[in-house]
Amino acid sequence: MCGAAALGLWWAFEQSAAAPETSYVVARTRLAPGRVIEPADVALVSVRLPAEIEATVFGEGDGNEVVGSVVLEAIHAGELLARGDVGPRRSTAGPDAGYAVAVELDRPGALNGLIAAGERVDVVVIDRSFADGAGADAPGLAATDAVVLDVDDPSVAEHPSDIVTVTLQVHDRAAAVSIAAAADAGAIALIRPWGAPPRAAS
Repeated sequence: MCGAAALGLWWAFEQSAAAPETSYVVARTRLAPGRVIEPADVALVSVRLPAEIEATVFGEGDGNEVVGSVVLEAIHAGELLARGDVGPRRSTAGPDAGYAVAVELDRPGALNGLIAAGERVDVVVIDRSFADGAGADAPGLAATDAVVLDVDDPSVAEHPSDIVTVTLQVHDRAAAVSIAAAADAGAIALIRPWGAPPRAAS
């Protein structure tokens, strides 16, 4: 819901001559995909919105729908929570549940740290024994469209770290197990398209 998010910068609507009439839910801080929303993550602000935007966002009476829901698309601090940006919390078991896996990667394998929470990446396994469908000497894919949930890069400008810890959400257990095993063997790398805006989680 990029359009709603852009219009959801609530202070932009303070330019309206009319006094705000309704309270709406905004993010207090950046909310990454996969995060379960807690009361401290959101706040209410009073603004005046066009009717077409008002219908797409959460108001003051929607607290029960917001708290406990799962972020589907990255939401930046100060943005209105659009209804398409969150969804109901799913069970951690069953065929529709995703799996999270955290891996320590060397900088080249983690795109030199040029990734952020909310983006989607493909996970390449260099050792064929960890991926299905790989040729004798060819790398294979352990997962496609994995959601980056978190990036822990302890680097500072003067001293870049050799290790970046990336937490990924994948669709199934088999992919999570393959990724964890390959990362432990140092046989994993992340890739994504370049030269265009990164693919965001949706």
